Amino acid sequence: MKLQRIMATSPFQRRMDKIAYVFGTTILVAYSYLIGKFPHTAIYTYSTMLMVLLLCHRYYSYWTNGYFYYLYDFCYVANFFMIYLLNFAPKNQSLLITCFVFSNGPLAAAIAAFRNSLVYHRVDMLTSLAIHAIPMTLMTHIRWVTVPEQSNLPLED
Repeated sequence: MKLQRIMATSPFQRRMDKIAYVFGTTILVAYSYLIGKFPHTAIYTYSTMLMVLLLCHRYYSYWTNGYFYYLYDFCYVANFFMIYLLNFAPKNQSLLITCFVFSNGPLAAAIAAFRNSLVYHRVDMLTSLAIHAIPMTLMTHIRWVTVPEQSNLPLED
């Protein structure tokens, strides 16, 4: 009885859940496809655009709700370092090591500590998982796939 009343009174919420579900599924499928098909080119552009979009959404939603002090968290700093590494300093070895350690250390542990889960229909939970998991998978990919393949290339003159 109570469930029927809730479902009958919130058509907007159900529509947003459906849109968020499609959005979340598309993000996951596109990320998996790009990391397999274009491991050295398109995955970095996609990850940058996705993280900037999700971080802007998080910034807007937290600012309007008065939670803006949460934006000073370590995971946002690590994500900004990763975005900077991918776009502006791809050959900086010390930044690569720093991003790898941040992504596979505190951010990876935070997935279990904060119980991040893949809930497709909630953009906030999807954003939390992406903020913690995408840097981890991307830095692992760079370390174990991109760097060894680039070491086999001839030196530039």
